[in-house]
Parts: sequence; structure tokens; C-alpha cells
Amino acid sequence: MLSSTELSKLHEVNYREDRLEALNHFYGDLCDKKVADGYIYSLSRYGKIFANGAGGRFSYEEDSTQEMKTDTIFRIASITKLFTATAIWQLADNGKIFMGQPVSSILPEFDADPFKPITIAHLLTHTSGIAPDHGTISDTYYKSAWWYIYESEVGKENWIQAGLSYGLHFPVGTQWMYSSFGYVILGAIIEKITGVFAEEYIMDNIVKPLGMKDTFFVIPPEKASRIAIRSEGAKEYLQKLQNGEFTDEEQRSEEEIKLPGTGGGLYSTVTDIQKFGIMLLNQGEYEGGHILSRMAVQRMTKRFNTEKIPNYAWGDGGSDRPYGLGPDLRFNVSTSYSEGTYFHEGAGACALFIDPIEKMVAAWYLPWHKGVWDGRGVFGTHNVIWSGLE
Repeated sequence: MLSSTELSKLHEVNYREDRLEALNHFYGDLCDKKVADGYIYSLSRYGKIFANGAGGRFSYEEDSTQEMKTDTIFRIASITKLFTATAIWQLADNGKIFMGQPVSSILPEFDADPFKPITIAHLLTHTSGIAPDHGTISDTYYKSAWWYIYESEVGKENWIQAGLSYGLHFPVGTQWMYSSFGYVILGAIIEKITGVFAEEYIMDNIVKPLGMKDTFFVIPPEKASRIAIRSEGAKEYLQKLQNGEFTDEEQRSEEEIKLPGTGGGLYSTVTDIQKFGIMLLNQGEYEGGHILSRMAVQRMTKRFNTEKIPNYAWGDGGSDRPYGLGPDLRFNVSTSYSEGTYFHEGAGACALFIDPIEKMVAAWYLPWHKGVWDGRGVFGTHNVIWSGLE
């Protein structure tokens, strides 16, 4: 039963009470059927957060009794890419770069064939052709960018050059193929242009101005106990942080190769992610300040090309992949949000969706049971959340 305050919030944003109850039932059922271990969500409309919910287990361990909470922190994985894209657009707003700019004009490692044609826009849209993510293609002899970086001697001297050892999977601009390495390269661009490590730049220019107090790349020891546990290794690592055996920053400083976590390194909460989503919905403005210009948001959330761009990632068979200069724009028979909705998902699984037609922002964390992806959790979430709009 919802309180009078909660009901008032629903009425203010024209959202049906029965569908919010249906959402909680839907997520609870996924946990009961062991599709997911737990869930957290946050919904806003017209810039007002009107619902937060959580349930299920905090840990992947089936005998765990600790429950998921609305302020549980989790790794937002590839949602990080939206923050990276925002940082790139900030630099464009300030005249430091432009989207059609060759990467070779910034990073000398790209000033050689076949990489010369690659632009910043190609990296933002996963159309550069450089190292695809593991699992995106069927290739018995595939080696990821990370293999070349960490397993070769070149990686210790020049990680960008090592990562490019893969070459191109296809000619520049001819396909869509997911490349987290491309977003790590964007992090290198941010550092080269600003003189500041990309993670630090994102924290100082996006996270802190938005008041995202539970969002970070480097785990503060005092917040380690709030981070959802997804593996035995993570459990041991977080316990050491809590016990003061080391700090995350100390551990990172000992790494021989320091790559920016701009492809998927942020931790956050659904409430914090809401602030970022509301900022984008408000065309770059948040509580009187501006993170991006209105024109930057409009450009980054618009399809980057008008012609079909074939997608062969994860066996998709060459179907068209609508994409913005940062966000995903997929809209098909299985989706329930408005056409023009932009978003990013993260492995594990989590998501941030912004529907500019309905003025809706939805953020959720739905960790799969034993890491097994299930379409019910993805498309069912769309169906139930958007069914509540009046």
C-alpha cells in the first residue's frame, strides 16, 4: 500500500498506481524464478523522481540474507560511456575538438594506415572498426585489445599502440560493432586535450556538479560495504577495502599500465544516475547550472547517419543499428518506449533510458542470476514501466 505522499507524487506526474505495483510484482517474480538475484529502480517524469524501489538479494550468493536497497551502489558498466560522451561534447562546446576531427590529429598512434580515416564520431558511434568486444564476433582465433595490451611487451610502453595491434575488423564507417576499447581511446583524447586524466575530468566536470555523491571510479573504503557483490573475487576485494588492508587508489597506483575507465569503470546508484538522466532530459541543464549546451544534447541524441548501418555484433545478422553520437537509439517491435528515446545499457545488468516525448527517465539495476541474460528482464522492464504513463 502506497502512502499518501507517494500517491501524490504519482498523480503529479500522471503515473498509474496499479502499474507501479505491477512493476514491483514483475521484478519480485523475476527473483522468485531465479532470472535475477535482485533489483533496484528509480523513475522520474517532468524532472521529478516519483518512485524508487528495491528487492531481492544484495549478493550473488544464494544463501545471502542481505537485501538490496535503493541506495545500493553497483558498477554501472557501459552506462559509463554516456558520461564519456558527455565529456567529449563538453570539449566540443568549448571549441577544443569537433566530431569529424581525425583521431590522428590528437593521438599520433592513429597517424598510420588503416587508422587515419577514424574520427571522434566513429569512436562515439562504434563504427571505427577497431577491436570489438569479446563475444561480439564468432572467431576462434580472436584476441581482444586487452590481450594485446596486457600480454605483449608493447602494452607496457604504449597501450594505445598495443591495442591497435588487432587492426580493423571492417573498413572505417561501414558497420556498427561494439567497441569498449574505442571509448577507452576517447578517454585518452580527453586526457590529451585537457592535461587531466579522463576519470578525474569526468568527476570534476560532470559527477560533482550534478551532486552525484555516490558515484566514483575509485572506491572509497567507507562505501565499500554498500557495493553489490557479484563474484567471490569482488567480495574478497571489497572486504579488504573495508578492513583497511589497502585503498582502491593504492591498488590502482601499483598497476603497471594505467588505462582510463571510460569504457565502463564507474560505480553509482539509481538515484545518482537519475540526476544525470534528468540533466540530459533538460537539454544539459540541472538545477540552474549547465553541464552541456542544448545544441550538444540535441546533436548527441540524434541518429548520426541517415543511411542504414549494418550490425553484425552478437549474431545480429546485419540489421540496421540506429545510434547517436554517444547514446543507443534502438527502436523496434520489442520496445515500448517512444521513438526518439535514447539510452545505454550496462553488463550485469543495468540501464538508463531517457524518453524525451514522455519526459520520462528510468534507471534500473537487475543483476542476472549466475550472469545469464534473459530478454524478459530487458523488454519486460520496458513494457511494465511505460505501461504506467497516463
